[in-house]
Amino acid sequence: IIALKPDIIITCAYGQIIPQDVLATPPYGCINVHASLLPKLRGGSPIHHAIINGYEETGITIMYMDEKMDNGDIISQKAIPIEVDDNVETLHDKLSIIGSQLLLSTLPEIIKGTNKRIKQNLNEVTYAYNIKSEDEFLDFNNTSLNVYNKIRGLNPFPGSRAILDNKSIKIYESKIGKTNNFKALPGEIINVYKDGIGIKTSDGEIIITKIQIAGKQKMLVKDYLNGINKELLLNQKFI
Repeated sequence: IIALKPDIIITCAYGQIIPQDVLATPPYGCINVHASLLPKLRGGSPIHHAIINGYEETGITIMYMDEKMDNGDIISQKAIPIEVDDNVETLHDKLSIIGSQLLLSTLPEIIKGTNKRIKQNLNEVTYAYNIKSEDEFLDFNNTSLNVYNKIRGLNPFPGSRAILDNKSIKIYESKIGKTNNFKALPGEIINVYKDGIGIKTSDGEIIITKIQIAGKQKMLVKDYLNGINKELLLNQKFI
Protein backbone atom coordinates (compact mmCIF):
# COMPACT_ATOMS: atom_id res chain seq x y z
CA ILE A 1 0.00 0.00 0.00
CA ILE A 2 2.79 2.42 0.88
CA ALA A 3 4.41 1.81 -2.51
CA LEU A 4 1.21 2.93 -4.21
CA LYS A 5 1.53 6.37 -2.57
CA PRO A 6 -2.24 6.81 -2.11
CA ASP A 7 -3.69 10.29 -1.62
CA ILE A 8 -6.33 8.90 0.75
CA ILE A 9 -7.30 5.48 2.14
CA ILE A 10 -10.95 4.67 2.81
CA THR A 11 -12.20 1.56 4.61
CA CYS A 12 -15.64 0.28 5.52
CA ALA A 13 -16.34 -2.68 7.84
CA TYR A 14 -12.65 -3.55 7.62
CA GLY A 15 -12.27 -4.73 11.21
CA GLN A 16 -8.48 -4.58 11.35
CA ILE A 17 -5.98 -2.20 12.89
CA ILE A 18 -4.03 -0.27 10.22
CA PRO A 19 -0.26 -0.13 10.92
CA GLN A 20 1.07 3.29 11.88
CA ASP A 21 3.36 3.52 8.84
CA VAL A 22 0.35 3.03 6.57
CA LEU A 23 -1.74 5.54 8.55
CA ALA A 24 0.97 8.14 8.03
CA THR A 25 1.25 7.59 4.26
CA PRO A 26 -1.71 9.32 2.54
CA PRO A 27 -1.64 13.13 2.76
CA TYR A 28 -5.43 13.30 3.21
CA GLY A 29 -5.45 10.60 5.85
CA CYS A 30 -7.01 7.20 6.39
CA ILE A 31 -10.80 7.41 6.60
CA ASN A 32 -13.22 4.81 7.96
CA VAL A 33 -16.97 4.56 7.39
CA HIS A 34 -18.48 3.03 10.54
CA ALA A 35 -22.07 1.85 11.02
CA SER A 36 -22.87 3.54 14.32
CA LEU A 37 -22.94 6.96 15.91
CA LEU A 38 -19.52 6.87 17.53
CA PRO A 39 -18.42 6.77 20.29
CA LYS A 40 -21.33 4.36 20.78
CA LEU A 41 -20.92 0.82 19.48
CA ARG A 42 -17.26 0.63 18.59
CA GLY A 43 -16.38 -2.75 17.14
CA GLY A 44 -17.31 -5.31 14.53
CA SER A 45 -21.06 -5.81 15.05
CA PRO A 46 -22.61 -2.36 15.55
CA ILE A 47 -25.78 -3.09 13.57
CA HIS A 48 -26.55 -6.27 15.51
CA HIS A 49 -25.99 -4.62 18.88
CA ALA A 50 -27.98 -1.49 18.04
CA ILE A 51 -31.06 -3.64 17.43
CA ILE A 52 -30.43 -6.10 20.27
CA ASN A 53 -30.01 -3.25 22.74
CA GLY A 54 -33.26 -1.63 21.63
CA TYR A 55 -31.73 1.57 20.24
CA GLU A 56 -34.26 3.86 18.62
CA GLU A 57 -31.66 5.32 16.25
CA THR A 58 -28.24 4.59 14.89
CA GLY A 59 -26.31 5.98 11.94
CA ILE A 60 -23.06 6.40 10.07
CA THR A 61 -19.84 7.95 11.29
CA ILE A 62 -17.02 8.99 8.98
CA MET A 63 -13.84 9.26 10.98
CA TYR A 64 -10.08 9.43 10.81
CA MET A 65 -8.40 6.15 11.64
CA ASP A 66 -5.70 5.90 14.28
CA GLU A 67 -3.82 3.10 16.01
CA LYS A 68 -6.88 2.01 18.03
CA MET A 69 -10.12 0.45 16.82
CA ASP A 70 -12.80 3.05 15.98
CA ASN A 71 -11.03 5.62 18.14
CA GLY A 72 -10.18 8.43 15.73
CA ASP A 73 -11.60 11.91 15.33
CA ILE A 74 -15.12 12.20 13.93
CA ILE A 75 -15.47 14.02 10.61
CA SER A 76 -19.20 13.68 9.94
CA GLN A 77 -22.25 11.74 11.11
CA LYS A 78 -25.76 10.99 9.91
CA ALA A 79 -28.46 9.48 12.13
CA ILE A 80 -31.44 7.37 11.04
CA PRO A 81 -34.27 5.84 13.10
CA ILE A 82 -34.39 2.11 13.79
CA GLU A 83 -37.89 0.94 12.91
CA VAL A 84 -39.62 -1.58 15.16
CA ASP A 85 -39.57 -4.18 12.37
CA ASP A 86 -35.99 -3.61 11.21
CA ASN A 87 -33.57 -6.51 11.28
CA VAL A 88 -29.85 -6.69 10.53
CA GLU A 89 -30.41 -7.00 6.78
CA THR A 90 -32.87 -4.12 6.41
CA LEU A 91 -30.87 -1.80 8.66
CA HIS A 92 -27.61 -2.74 6.90
CA ASP A 93 -29.15 -1.84 3.54
CA LYS A 94 -30.39 1.52 4.83
CA LEU A 95 -27.02 2.34 6.37
CA SER A 96 -25.18 1.35 3.19
CA ILE A 97 -27.11 3.98 1.24
CA ILE A 98 -26.67 6.63 3.94
CA GLY A 99 -22.98 5.79 4.25
CA SER A 100 -22.26 6.18 0.54
CA GLN A 101 -24.16 9.47 0.41
CA LEU A 102 -22.38 10.84 3.47
CA LEU A 103 -18.99 9.79 2.14
CA LEU A 104 -19.60 11.55 -1.19
CA SER A 105 -20.60 14.76 0.56
CA THR A 106 -17.72 14.59 3.07
CA LEU A 107 -14.83 13.83 0.71
CA PRO A 108 -14.72 17.32 -0.90
CA GLU A 109 -14.43 18.87 2.57
CA ILE A 110 -11.54 16.53 3.42
CA ILE A 111 -9.73 17.43 0.20
CA LYS A 112 -10.27 21.16 0.82
CA GLY A 113 -9.21 20.84 4.45
CA THR A 114 -12.48 22.36 5.69
CA ASN A 115 -13.83 19.26 7.41
CA LYS A 116 -14.49 19.00 11.13
CA ARG A 117 -12.31 16.97 13.53
CA ILE A 118 -14.24 16.14 16.68
CA LYS A 119 -12.60 14.17 19.47
CA GLN A 120 -14.67 11.24 20.70
CA ASN A 121 -16.06 11.55 24.22
CA LEU A 122 -14.41 8.64 26.00
CA ASN A 123 -17.06 8.73 28.73
CA GLU A 124 -19.69 7.73 26.16
CA VAL A 125 -17.83 4.81 24.58
CA THR A 126 -19.72 1.51 24.26
CA TYR A 127 -18.67 -1.61 22.39
CA ALA A 128 -20.26 -3.89 19.81
CA TYR A 129 -18.19 -7.03 20.08
CA ASN A 130 -18.36 -9.67 17.36
CA ILE A 131 -21.24 -12.10 17.90
CA LYS A 132 -20.06 -15.46 19.27
CA SER A 133 -21.95 -18.75 19.00
CA GLU A 134 -22.92 -18.61 22.67
CA ASP A 135 -24.45 -15.17 22.09
CA GLU A 136 -27.06 -16.71 19.79
CA PHE A 137 -29.03 -18.38 22.59
CA LEU A 138 -32.25 -16.75 23.72
CA ASP A 139 -33.09 -16.27 27.39
CA PHE A 140 -36.84 -16.39 27.91
CA ASN A 141 -36.36 -15.05 31.44
CA ASN A 142 -36.01 -11.68 29.70
CA THR A 143 -38.95 -9.50 28.71
CA SER A 144 -40.86 -10.13 25.50
CA LEU A 145 -39.41 -6.93 24.03
CA ASN A 146 -35.84 -7.97 24.86
CA VAL A 147 -36.36 -11.39 23.28
CA TYR A 148 -38.01 -9.81 20.22
CA ASN A 149 -35.11 -7.38 19.81
CA LYS A 150 -32.53 -10.16 20.07
CA ILE A 151 -34.31 -12.28 17.46
CA ARG A 152 -34.41 -9.45 14.92
CA GLY A 153 -30.91 -8.32 15.95
CA LEU A 154 -29.55 -11.70 14.83
CA ASN A 155 -31.71 -12.03 11.71
CA PRO A 156 -30.74 -13.13 9.09
CA PHE A 157 -27.24 -13.90 10.38
CA PRO A 158 -26.22 -15.69 12.48
CA GLY A 159 -29.78 -16.35 13.74
CA SER A 160 -30.91 -16.68 17.35
CA ARG A 161 -31.13 -20.11 18.90
CA ALA A 162 -33.04 -22.17 21.49
CA ILE A 163 -33.28 -25.84 22.43
CA LEU A 164 -36.56 -27.78 22.32
CA ASP A 165 -36.74 -31.51 23.04
CA ASN A 166 -32.92 -31.70 22.83
CA LYS A 167 -32.98 -30.24 19.32
CA SER A 168 -31.39 -26.93 18.33
CA ILE A 169 -33.82 -24.58 16.63
CA LYS A 170 -32.85 -21.30 15.02
CA ILE A 171 -35.44 -18.55 15.34
CA TYR A 172 -35.54 -15.76 12.76
CA GLU A 173 -38.84 -13.94 13.13
CA SER A 174 -41.27 -13.29 15.95
CA LYS A 175 -43.91 -10.95 17.30
CA ILE A 176 -44.92 -9.96 20.80
CA GLY A 177 -48.07 -11.73 22.00
CA LYS A 178 -50.83 -10.53 24.26
CA THR A 179 -51.29 -13.60 26.47
CA ASN A 180 -49.75 -13.81 29.93
CA ASN A 181 -49.97 -17.23 31.58
CA PHE A 182 -48.89 -16.52 35.13
CA LYS A 183 -48.60 -20.23 35.99
CA ALA A 184 -46.18 -21.04 33.18
CA LEU A 185 -42.42 -20.75 33.50
CA PRO A 186 -40.33 -18.71 31.06
CA GLY A 187 -39.58 -20.82 28.00
CA GLU A 188 -42.75 -22.92 28.21
CA ILE A 189 -45.01 -23.12 25.17
CA ILE A 190 -48.31 -21.57 26.25
CA ASN A 191 -50.12 -21.20 22.91
CA VAL A 192 -50.08 -22.76 19.46
CA TYR A 193 -51.51 -20.44 16.81
CA LYS A 194 -52.09 -20.98 13.10
CA ASP A 195 -48.97 -18.98 12.27
CA GLY A 196 -46.82 -19.19 15.39
CA ILE A 197 -45.83 -20.75 18.69
CA GLY A 198 -46.38 -18.69 21.84
CA ILE A 199 -43.60 -18.93 24.43
CA LYS A 200 -43.76 -17.57 27.97
CA THR A 201 -41.34 -14.76 28.81
CA SER A 202 -40.76 -12.92 32.08
CA ASP A 203 -43.58 -10.48 31.37
CA GLY A 204 -45.79 -12.14 28.77
CA GLU A 205 -45.47 -13.99 25.49
CA ILE A 206 -43.26 -14.05 22.42
CA ILE A 207 -44.70 -15.72 19.31
CA ILE A 208 -42.10 -17.22 17.00
CA THR A 209 -43.12 -17.24 13.34
CA LYS A 210 -40.06 -18.31 11.31
CA ILE A 211 -37.61 -21.04 12.32
CA GLN A 212 -35.01 -23.46 11.08
CA ILE A 213 -34.77 -26.99 12.43
CA ALA A 214 -31.23 -28.41 12.41
CA GLY A 215 -30.50 -29.93 9.00
CA LYS A 216 -33.49 -28.31 7.31
CA GLN A 217 -34.28 -25.11 5.44
CA LYS A 218 -35.81 -22.05 7.05
CA MET A 219 -39.58 -22.29 7.22
CA LEU A 220 -42.61 -20.40 8.44
CA VAL A 221 -43.93 -21.82 11.69
CA LYS A 222 -47.37 -22.25 10.10
CA ASP A 223 -45.78 -24.73 7.66
CA TYR A 224 -43.89 -26.48 10.45
CA LEU A 225 -47.14 -26.93 12.40
CA ASN A 226 -48.80 -28.69 9.46
CA GLY A 227 -46.58 -31.72 9.99
CA ILE A 228 -46.86 -32.25 13.75
CA ASN A 229 -49.38 -32.86 16.53
CA LYS A 230 -49.90 -29.35 17.85
CA GLU A 231 -51.29 -30.54 21.19
CA LEU A 232 -48.01 -32.24 22.02
CA LEU A 233 -46.22 -28.89 21.87
CA LEU A 234 -48.18 -27.32 24.71
CA ASN A 235 -46.25 -27.14 27.99
CA GLN A 236 -42.99 -28.21 26.34
CA LYS A 237 -40.15 -25.89 27.25
CA PHE A 238 -37.52 -24.06 25.24
CA ILE A 239 -34.15 -23.75 26.95
